[in-house]
Amino acid sequence: MIEDKITLALKDIAKLKEELKGIKKDLKHEEKLDTPEYIDIKRAYDDIRKQKKESEEAWQQELAGTDFYQKLREMKVQKEEDIATANQKLFDQISSLPQKPFLMNVELEEGPLRVQIMPEMRLYLNGKEEKKRAA
Repeated sequence: MIEDKITLALKDIAKLKEELKGIKKDLKHEEKLDTPEYIDIKRAYDDIRKQKKESEEAWQQELAGTDFYQKLREMKVQKEEDIATANQKLFDQISSLPQKPFLMNVELEEGPLRVQIMPEMRLYLNGKEEKKRAA
């Protein structure tokens, strides 16, 4: 008896899903915008995007040829490596602390900095967790 009711409910659901599928297909067909004006606008938009991308690529190639740009990129990579090394030193120093919460305030040129260190080796600077990065 209950099996018949479950079977009937499943058949009803399958029928409703099939009807929904047809309705979605009709909706998609009705919502399709294919007027000549729209097609022209879409084509113009695609052309402008392509021109924009080509301009950006040409500019990147031009920049890549300048010594100043190359030096800036090298300086950026070097600073990122320096930050990673300093960060590693910081976490090494933190690991020497006793396993209890630690709180301190530091005055930097940018302003005050609140440092919180949790026993599970999590560092928070002004309430935001600082992730350990590889050097």
